[in-house]
Amino acid sequence: MREEDLFRVVNQQDEKNEKLVRENLRQVLEDEFILSNVFTRYLDYIEKSPDSKEQDLDIMKIFGKSEALTKKIKDFDISKHKGGMYLHKHTYIELDYVYKGSCTYYINNEKQLFQLKEKELCIVNQNVIHGIKIDHEDDVIFKCMIPFEYIELDSYHEIDQDVLLMKFFRYAMNENLARASYLVFYINDSGYIEELMYHMFCEYLKKNMGWRCAVKNYLSCLFLYLMRVKENEILIVTEIEEENFNIAKVIDCIRKNYQYITLKDIAKDMHFNENYLSRMIKERYGKNFREVLCQIRLQEAEKLLINTDLSVTEIAFRIGYLKPNFFFKLFKDHYGITPIEFRTKQMILQLNN
Repeated sequence: MREEDLFRVVNQQDEKNEKLVRENLRQVLEDEFILSNVFTRYLDYIEKSPDSKEQDLDIMKIFGKSEALTKKIKDFDISKHKGGMYLHKHTYIELDYVYKGSCTYYINNEKQLFQLKEKELCIVNQNVIHGIKIDHEDDVIFKCMIPFEYIELDSYHEIDQDVLLMKFFRYAMNENLARASYLVFYINDSGYIEELMYHMFCEYLKKNMGWRCAVKNYLSCLFLYLMRVKENEILIVTEIEEENFNIAKVIDCIRKNYQYITLKDIAKDMHFNENYLSRMIKERYGKNFREVLCQIRLQEAEKLLINTDLSVTEIAFRIGYLKPNFFFKLFKDHYGITPIEFRTKQMILQLNN
């Protein structure tokens, strides 16, 4: 197989995906991810914004509004990784192979990271929060999303059950067993792996009769190859426990989404009773939800008044108030002067300095 053959099919898929994003980004997100209430409200907000067309193009900024997107259960998927890093998780296995260059793996909300080097392959377990950042523009990383139905353990009945990858799959499929977060393999025979990748790309893109059977067969060959890798050449990381809920996490969520967030949305996404969450914010932070939200919005208004020429009406909308008069009253109650007076005062201070 020649490299140009592999990239020909890869580029075909890139063009198809880019076309879908350009035509309807929101539909792509809804098809691809389980969207939280807060994130859905953010999409509503940017669609109503005067700058919505510009914001829609900044996909990484949109992804950054969600702490960890959950991908929906889909059929088998293979693609070249593109774009910036965003955190996500899913209920299937992800396989990432560095064809060229390197990438940085972020695990568990960016608290742990490691570099995946050229000809290394990583298998990530379900429900592990992670993200991939391309280190250089020319780096090429292929990724496969593999539902459990594509992993047929019965076909490996001759394989020792203590082989590391066998145990990884067996534990991954049973939520009652301890799990590993990910496995990293160094690939000695990269030509063989790339041949398999090429055929899986072709089957996935063309979707001819029996393509799923063909993909399962290629995956079986890939998994068998990995089962033969010596354990001392495999990096295994045990499961990372997510941190318990804390008030800082709630405040951070409000800060990131202050233009449109509601207490009800946070409560739903974090699986708390709304009244209980309201009481906890008051006890832990000393202010209720509305006071916290107002404080954050007014802080953003200060920045806009000082650093931009936006009108008071535009600033009111930018920080989440659809009624400028209401924002005007809040600002004056809090600062003792109107937004215009505040801006004038700041301009005088800057001139004097």
